[in-house]
Amino acid sequence: MRASAWMPLCLSVTVACSSEPLRGDAPAQNAPPVVVVKAAGPPKPVCAPLRSTGGESAIGESLAPVPAPVPAPAVAIDRVSELGPFYEKLAALARGRATDHVRIAVFGDSNLTMDFTTGRMRRRLSQRFGEGGHGFVALGKPWSHYHHMDVLHDVVRGFQAYAITTKPTRDGVYGLAGIAVENEYQGARTFVATAPDASPIGRVASSFDVFYLARPRGGAFDVELDRTRVGHIDTAADDKALRVAHFSAPEGPHRLEVVSRSAAQIRVFGVAIERSAPGIVVDAFGVGSLNSKTLARTEPNAFRAMAKDRGYDLVILMTGANDVFTMDAVPESIGSVIGWLHDVLPDAPVMLMTPADRGIIRPFAQTLKVVAQRRELAAAEGWPLWDQFAAMGGAGAMKQFVRAGLAYKDGVHFTERGGARMGDLFVDALLEGFDGYLETHADAGCGVEPSVSDNSAILHEAQ
Repeated sequence: MRASAWMPLCLSVTVACSSEPLRGDAPAQNAPPVVVVKAAGPPKPVCAPLRSTGGESAIGESLAPVPAPVPAPAVAIDRVSELGPFYEKLAALARGRATDHVRIAVFGDSNLTMDFTTGRMRRRLSQRFGEGGHGFVALGKPWSHYHHMDVLHDVVRGFQAYAITTKPTRDGVYGLAGIAVENEYQGARTFVATAPDASPIGRVASSFDVFYLARPRGGAFDVELDRTRVGHIDTAADDKALRVAHFSAPEGPHRLEVVSRSAAQIRVFGVAIERSAPGIVVDAFGVGSLNSKTLARTEPNAFRAMAKDRGYDLVILMTGANDVFTMDAVPESIGSVIGWLHDVLPDAPVMLMTPADRGIIRPFAQTLKVVAQRRELAAAEGWPLWDQFAAMGGAGAMKQFVRAGLAYKDGVHFTERGGARMGDLFVDALLEGFDGYLETHADAGCGVEPSVSDNSAILHEAQ
């Protein structure tokens, strides 16, 4: 876990010790030279290839496949070789050698505000590689439908929510989330908590990172963990900057509350919730009405600072549904965002998704143009891409999704089962690419010493 100003940093230093070889009597003058042959050390351990057992973990029963309303062939990730650095981290996690979580960030529009697709991804990948925690969740609810799966979160009282699209702040500072809250008075409260017992994942956590804005004349807030005050944060600073306060607790069910303690305004972005043992973390950044142009309007310094702190191993941009009205701005906007990410995460692949099909009578013609533009842009720049449009069945598929109850009658938004269907299709493509990577990289994930981990990965080293 990354250290912060509120977390003592303990450094454990291992000193390599050596001693001079023992010396006996000096050799007699003119004696023949002594040839010393060093015994070979123990052979280096061979890192066995990984293989998939195809097993199911304890949460498998909550992941029953959703039938396909439209027959469609499996769609692989284009330029999947670009995901090599991510697959290397995934292999280390599967071997039990990871020293940190494998983190994925997904940016999207209103279909992501209910976490249906990303929630399914989180469950599936946690099942296979171990659960690292829920990841980031905003502390405000700009829309009644803003909801994350397998976690509890809401405003108790007195916090006003802002969003980069529907109710923007004046300065455009949101970190990565595109969402922020500010208190309306002293004593305002908002919270996030681990999931209830019925949830397949998310029921326990041990680490909480609170992201907020430091700025001139900023107010103060308390952090309460399980109804006990564990921190007091003064956000006043000479300049604006994103800050993070870290809190930890024994792994278990927890509730964290942010409570404003002054009339002066505080701005809080959200909390990242994680577990202690390395596992999968999926941060879902869903913003209603988001398009690529709007995403690129966020203040870049706070965006980069938060991305660096979160340390993503893979970033996915699925912002195409609303690009139908701003297609001319798409290449430059996506290029800017990917540039920011590469500035602070040079080894993390960034991949694009095409938008889903749209329309209940006939396909929306502009969506077809955006799909084509995404494919052409990714190919021209060499970026990996997953064709969500083709995977769901192509033009006219949304009409069938609506009929099957996998999408709402607006012909735009997936229901929970529809989001699960799309999450499954993407995870299948992601893991197909991983299996291909393992076939050509027998020593994948062998670069670090094994860590102590309780993740229950489905991948094992071949015996």
